[in-house]
Parts: sequence; structure tokens; C-alpha cells
Amino acid sequence: MSDSQKTNTAIQLKIPNNRSSRYALIAVIALSIGFISIAFWNTIPKPESPPPIAPIIPTDTPVPTSVVITPTPLPYEELTQQLERSLVFIESTPRNSFAPEHGTGVIVSADGLVLTNAHVINFGDVAGNITVSRVIGTRLISRQAIVVGIAPCEDLALLDISGDDYIPIPMNITPTIGLGTEIFILGYGQSTLTSNVSVGFASGEVSRVFVTFSPYKNLIEHTAELLPSDSGSPLFNRWGEMIGMNTLMDVQGRGRRASYAIHQDRIQTALAYLRQRQPPPVTYTLSADGDDTIYRLTDYFDRHCYTVVFGSNKDITIQVRPQDSHLFRPVVAVYDWRNQLHFPHTEVKADNNFQVKSSLILNGRYTIVVSRTQTTSTGADRLGDYMLSISQDD
Repeated sequence: MSDSQKTNTAIQLKIPNNRSSRYALIAVIALSIGFISIAFWNTIPKPESPPPIAPIIPTDTPVPTSVVITPTPLPYEELTQQLERSLVFIESTPRNSFAPEHGTGVIVSADGLVLTNAHVINFGDVAGNITVSRVIGTRLISRQAIVVGIAPCEDLALLDISGDDYIPIPMNITPTIGLGTEIFILGYGQSTLTSNVSVGFASGEVSRVFVTFSPYKNLIEHTAELLPSDSGSPLFNRWGEMIGMNTLMDVQGRGRRASYAIHQDRIQTALAYLRQRQPPPVTYTLSADGDDTIYRLTDYFDRHCYTVVFGSNKDITIQVRPQDSHLFRPVVAVYDWRNQLHFPHTEVKADNNFQVKSSLILNGRYTIVVSRTQTTSTGADRLGDYMLSISQDD
């Protein structure tokens, strides 16, 4: 064998060894890349596994209950702008007086019926006209009112300022009222001159319900302060619904600062017969021998009302005899079957009895009202005692 043949044989034998080395190197590199990839993957943050879900234990399904959604009341500013359109300012002059009286009233119908306190118009015993005014923008629009009827012992009067563009006050005739119920008032309490008429606002809460001071029944006591010309102003709940009519403030001798409003049930009772121009129910029955019962007026604002049925064209006799005339001077008035003042308020002078005789043209129900006007500090336990006798000729 020559030398060249030996060399070729040696080269051919080495080639297989070089291929094995390359395969081993490739394998090492592949393994290294794999390990590096695994290490890199482990460095990437993984999301936490969700917590195990507790097994659901079946229970009885509750019966669904209804949800009462209470409407949110409007802000006071919006309410007052809406409600003041239904308020009126009232001015009248009592008979035998030069000083006018002022108060507030509310419009209760689109054709111009106005409700107010009877004492705002001196229970109908006035001299001259009753003026009812509305504030429209910056103008004061005034009209003369006609008395539709008076409920003296409810202290309510219905007036008429006929028209067709009035906005009635919203009323809640069956209000839900309890201690702490939020209320507010709107009235012309600070207005004493027609040249300076403006609506005032006060808020508070109900402090007592169904309070009775004769002759008032079911009064609402509240903490909103009243001013003199707020008589006849509406008492509203927080939603702007009229629930009463303000009539008394700071009652003497009660030891507390409080305001009082007539409840809606009394308002609706009076409105029912005043609108229809019908008299109130009978409360007094005539007897052949008259009546010698002693009655007592208890408070300075007390009034006793006796509604009696009289026949037509027959003389009637009404006698009021104070038991201590030097201490107590009652005032007597008579209202006819139309709830109009038939016989004006007359004071029973000292040491005299009051007696009126009248011949009625029409039969019907008449109301005799006895109230008090003057007292002294002595004999207070006997103040207000009187005897009443009402009779009619056969």
C-alpha cells in the first residue's frame, strides 16, 4: 500500500468521530436552552388561584316584601313659590273701631272662594268693606269680598272674590300627623299696611295633636312661631299640603310658647255647610219654660254656640243673665239660617241682663253665640258664669 492510500484511509476513519462531537454539542445547547426557558417561565408572575367555593346549602326562599318609596319633598324655596299664589291678604275694620284688622286667607276654589279665621273679619261684625288682596309679581291686586258664611264656634269664615283664574291651595283632608311631624307656615304675619305686604315663612314640628280649648276641638300644636296677621294662614306638611289653619298663638296661662292650628277634620265639617249655605246641626232644643242652666265660659277666647230651630213669623226671646255682672260682661250675637250675622255683637253691661226680641220672617236654624269681653282679676273662679234662656211664642 502506498503512502497516499494510507492517508486517505486515516481521514475516512476520523470523519465519523467529528460528527459525533457535533451531535453531542447540539444536544448540550438544546438542553441549555430548555433549562433557561424553564427558569425564565418560572420568573413570570402567575395569577393567584381563586379561593375554594364553599358548598351551597339549600334554604327556604323568603317571601318578597313590597318596598314603599317615599317621594322626596321639594326644597322650601320651590314650595313657597308655588304656594304663595294661593294666599291672600285680608283687611277689615270692626264695627265701632277705627283701626283695621289684618289677616291671611287661602283660596279654596278656582272661582274665588277664600277661607280664613272668622276673627280676622270680627266674626262678620265689620264696618264697611272687607278687602282681599293678592300679590302678583310686584303688584298688589285687591278686590272687595262678600261673606258667604261664618262658622263662629269653628272660627272659620268663607268669603267670595268671584273670578275664574284662581289657584286653589293643595289640601290633604286626611293627613297623617304625629309628634315630630315636620311642618311649615306661610302667611302675611308681618304685614300691617297694604303698602308693605309680603309673605313670611316659618318652619317647625308638631308638638301635640288633638288639643282642645273650648270652643276649639282637635287643634294641632306646633313650634312654628306665628305673628298677629298670620291668623287664617295655612299649616303645611313637608310636601306642601295644607293640613290645618293657624288660629291661636301663645295661649295665656299655658306656660309654653306654642302655636295652634285648626285640624282638617274641623275645616271640612265647616266647609261642607258653608259652601252649601246651610246652617250647622242643631245643638239646642227649645223648652216651654225656657232654660235656667248655668253655663261657664272658661278662657278669654271661649265662645258658646247654640243652634236652634225657630218657626216663621213668631217672636223669639233670648236672655243672657251674668251671675256676677260686675265681674263678667258677656257678648251676645245671633247668626241666621244663611250663616250671616243677624243681630250684631252686643255687650251685656254691668248689672243688666241681655234680652232681645225679634220676629223672624223665615223659619230655620239660628245660632246664638255667647262670648266674653271683659273681666277683672278678682273672683276669677266665677268669671264666665251665665244663665241662658231661649224661647219662642206659640
